[in-house]
Amino acid sequence: MLRSSLLVNRAPQRIASGPDTIRAADAVRRAEKNRDAWPFPHVYPPVNSIRRDPCGSILAPAVGVANQAVILAFQIPSGYWFYLKWLGLYYTGETFTFGSFLFTVDKNVPLGLVGIGNVLTDFGNIPFPFNTSASGIGPVELPRTELLAPSDLLQAKVTNVSVTPGAPNAFGAYFGGWLVPSIEVPDAQ
Repeated sequence: MLRSSLLVNRAPQRIASGPDTIRAADAVRRAEKNRDAWPFPHVYPPVNSIRRDPCGSILAPAVGVANQAVILAFQIPSGYWFYLKWLGLYYTGETFTFGSFLFTVDKNVPLGLVGIGNVLTDFGNIPFPFNTSASGIGPVELPRTELLAPSDLLQAKVTNVSVTPGAPNAFGAYFGGWLVPSIEVPDAQ
């Protein structure tokens, strides 16, 4: 049985007695072992993780920097961290040349504003579709996962430089990864 004890630093301390001490020590050991066990949560999803595969698409927006458009926006739920492992940025439509459009993946950057939030490292102004084959099938597996904090807003945006707006030209985005409860993310607290 756990009972309140003396106040230490003005916070009540709980002290376990009898068999509860063994159960409490085992629980702490299990938590530390699981947290530090291989595979690490950034390599392979933990047992209690939640798989997420948000995707979205839009028709090609008007040409110009002022007409940047959000293809996909994913808000990380409070109480969870998101490990982004796969990323897909797609284009379908007329023939294009590199630089006909620019993809950007950022977090916490409002549309049309610069200097607030940040672009994920090396994911700003990508001048070509970002997928695993010439046919545009399948996302790219990132060499290392990107860790996003609770309440972060992850967005894929496109700036149309020279593609004809509207149908048949369209852009798509995919974020693949898993949510892990905040309490189980090592060194995140």
